[in-house]
Amino acid sequence: MNINKVKSVESYSLSYKAILCDLWGVIHNGVEIYASALTYLERMKEHGIDVYLISNAPRPNYVVQEGLTNKLGLNPDLYKDIYTSGDIGTKFVNKKIHGESYFHLGPTKDYDLLENINISKVDSINEADFILTTGLYDDSFETPKDYNDLFNDFIEKEKPIVCVNPDEIVYRGLNSIFCAGALGKYYEKLGGKVVYYGKPYVEIYDQAFQDLKNMNNIENKSDILAIGDSIKTDCLGAQNFNLDFVFIMNGIHKDQISGKNNIEDISNLVENILSRDTKEITVSDFLK
Repeated sequence: MNINKVKSVESYSLSYKAILCDLWGVIHNGVEIYASALTYLERMKEHGIDVYLISNAPRPNYVVQEGLTNKLGLNPDLYKDIYTSGDIGTKFVNKKIHGESYFHLGPTKDYDLLENINISKVDSINEADFILTTGLYDDSFETPKDYNDLFNDFIEKEKPIVCVNPDEIVYRGLNSIFCAGALGKYYEKLGGKVVYYGKPYVEIYDQAFQDLKNMNNIENKSDILAIGDSIKTDCLGAQNFNLDFVFIMNGIHKDQISGKNNIEDISNLVENILSRDTKEITVSDFLK
């Protein structure tokens, strides 16, 4: 594995035509936009380099945009589009490859995603072909273990889970919360079957890549730089799709990285988390 450290992500980005940038943990923390991330977006716009936000949000992209604009005050002119795991999951669910009916496991705030799903939503697990999970019912205090009995019932009934947010945890302000990906991993641990949509899986990257090619914005994957703070999702996803990648060190892994200032330490961390070889990775601490 080859890891390099750069002082300026802005300068490093100038050799690319498009940026696929993670959202939560890189642009914001659920409460506020990072000042340095805002500066980066402004600089990319000045340089004429298009930024596309790529998120494991289990929501439609227009809902994510509304939140960024109205809640966090991010100018939508600073990025071109948003790709969400929710939209990608909806695309494949609507193809009926998982069945024709689903039971929703997740909070009411994710109901806007369900409006775009064309198959039947049922209230009885027995009537569902699969379980669609967007997150915990209440992530302010629940953990995956709280779903032990429910999950064992799902497994007994041989119900697969379709997870449209592979993230396991995020920071909301200073507090970490569990996401749908943590439910998926726990379900697998109990013996259940899970299908994931979003980073690090290729469907979301392929959608962005095909769209950019169709708009004549890029020609090859080498024209794209991916940026993210999660080794399990952003880093692995970029590797799986053969994209160059910048790892933001003071995001989701900030506690693990604390005190690790040399490249060898970062390399060991990446290797330990991925447990596989990776392509070249560039690291930066541009978020403060």
